[in-house]
Amino acid sequence: MSGYVRLMAENTASDTERRGCLLAKGAAELAQHDPTVAGRSAETMTALLTLLRTEISAAQGHGDIDGAADPEGLAALLLAVGRGIEAVGKAGLAPETPRNIADTALAALPTPKG
Repeated sequence: MSGYVRLMAENTASDTERRGCLLAKGAAELAQHDPTVAGRSAETMTALLTLLRTEISAAQGHGDIDGAADPEGLAALLLAVGRGIEAVGKAGLAPETPRNIADTALAALPTPKG
C-alpha cells in the first residue's frame, strides 16, 4: 500500500513530459459520453479499491494500521491521493511536491494506540 502511493508519486515526479495517466484522461474526457469507457473506468477503479482495501486489511492484521479504522474508507482516501498526485504533477509543480504529498498521506494513516 505504501509502495503504491510512493510509486504514484515517483512516476509523477519523473514524468517530465507530463503525459499523465491514460485511464484518468480517458475517463475525464470520454466517460460521460461513452458507456463503454465509463464502465471500464468504474471497473478499474473498483479493482484498485479492492486491492488497496486488501492491503490495508493486511496492514491492520500486522499491527501497522489501527484495526478499528475503516479499510474501505482508507482505500478510497488512498485512491483519491494517488489520482490527486497525478493531477498535481500535471500542473508542473516541483518534483518533490508529489513525493511530499505521498509522505504526508501515509503519515496521516491511523496507527495503533500504544
